[in-house]
Amino acid sequence: MKRRYYVLLGLSVPCILLLQIYPWGSALIVGFAMLLCAYYFYRTRLEGAESRNSAMQQENEDLQLQLDSSITKEQRANLEAETAKKAKRKMLATINHEIRTPMNGLLGMTLLLENTDLTKEQREYIETIRFCGENLMSTVNGMLVNDLLNFSKSERAGEVLEKKDFELRNCVTEILMMFAGRADKDGPELSYRIEALVPDQLNGDRNRLSLILINLIENAVRHTPKGEISLVIRSLSATKDDKIALEFELRDTGCGVSPNNLNQLFKGVVAEVGPGSIEGQPKGLGLVVCKKLVEMMGGSIEVRSQLEKGSVFLFSAYFNPAMKPKHSPLNPGIGDRGTKIVVSKTNKMEGNKYPELSEAFSQEFPLRIMVAEDNEINQKFILKILSKLGYNATLARNGKEVLEMADLSSYDLILMDVQMPDMDGLEATRMVRLCLEKQPVIIAMTANALDGDQDNCIQAGMDDYICKPVELNKLMEQLAKWGSAIQSKQKHTSS
Repeated sequence: MKRRYYVLLGLSVPCILLLQIYPWGSALIVGFAMLLCAYYFYRTRLEGAESRNSAMQQENEDLQLQLDSSITKEQRANLEAETAKKAKRKMLATINHEIRTPMNGLLGMTLLLENTDLTKEQREYIETIRFCGENLMSTVNGMLVNDLLNFSKSERAGEVLEKKDFELRNCVTEILMMFAGRADKDGPELSYRIEALVPDQLNGDRNRLSLILINLIENAVRHTPKGEISLVIRSLSATKDDKIALEFELRDTGCGVSPNNLNQLFKGVVAEVGPGSIEGQPKGLGLVVCKKLVEMMGGSIEVRSQLEKGSVFLFSAYFNPAMKPKHSPLNPGIGDRGTKIVVSKTNKMEGNKYPELSEAFSQEFPLRIMVAEDNEINQKFILKILSKLGYNATLARNGKEVLEMADLSSYDLILMDVQMPDMDGLEATRMVRLCLEKQPVIIAMTANALDGDQDNCIQAGMDDYICKPVELNKLMEQLAKWGSAIQSKQKHTSS
């Protein structure tokens, strides 16, 4: 285009000379040349604008394609994450169910055997089996299922801590009692000491504190075959926002951790090789979960250890003062502050006796009961327990049989398993709520014990929930609770 301007400029010089010689003819020529220049100028600007417009359109199309591609990738990533989450939950639910179902039969049959005439030696063996089974379930809950679940939870953004009043001493005692059965005559001594300045009541997330302590104590018990495991809780200096800062020190005399592995304990699964340990033994995700939960609670965690001399785990956490304290400052209700308290196996055994099974129970709380259960061992256990309580319960092996039997006879209460063939317990409950005129009380009795499982049962229409392995105390509490409610309703209707 510039070349055209140069040509026109070159022609303008002779045109000016001709204008001097031939004014009118030259004027026409000059006018024509000026029009031609104007035309070429307009045409050049128009082509430039069209070119820029075309380039902008192409750029917009490229940006739109990039945006669509990013949205597609994000949607694909979200879908993959959701699929992985569902797969992980399904895997955990399967593991949880496959462990809890046989454990329910094992502990249930142990309970039945314990309520028969036994010699002193036989009763000691049965008690040992029961305590081992209970501690196995505690380990399964704390180290297999809960570790993975809470590791997943602790990675979520925006996770909120609970703010509820709780008693620190009760929390610590209950946790140590879980491990007391594993500290036999030759095992480690379990003890704790709460120093004088530590308030007995706090406001905070008891569940997360419990999980931290369970993981640390489990780790200590596993690596301390003899000696002592002690927990000391002390108060740190007050914070500016009036929060209560506590330090927890867990000391054991176990095999210890080598310096090479010490810095890796809170980073993932590591293997420890040392005195008293098994080569390649995995530490698991428990300590990783502890670190994440401690940081959520505003604190920090560290470990000091020497091979053959033991380990010390120190962590801090922040709590609020109790909103509704049960004791006044002048009478805190604690008379042994600063004293070492030993938690023994004897305390565990004496504090965990099963209630006596008597047919008088059914006379006090008369109920027509149906049991929906597909596992044969669990069928025998629950039916035998109910029989010893004086109930003649009927059995349904799946959800379809529940509907058929409930249509033929009237029941006050249904103990409903969730995972059953043909029709599961959730669907059977929904159908019962839709189809039956006289509605029974439905209590979930299931090995589904992950987060959200209880809510799913309640949303399906169930009235209450019992987790397997079934604890006799809780079963009898539920029967008494709903038996009383049904009797009260019947009296009110008859009057």
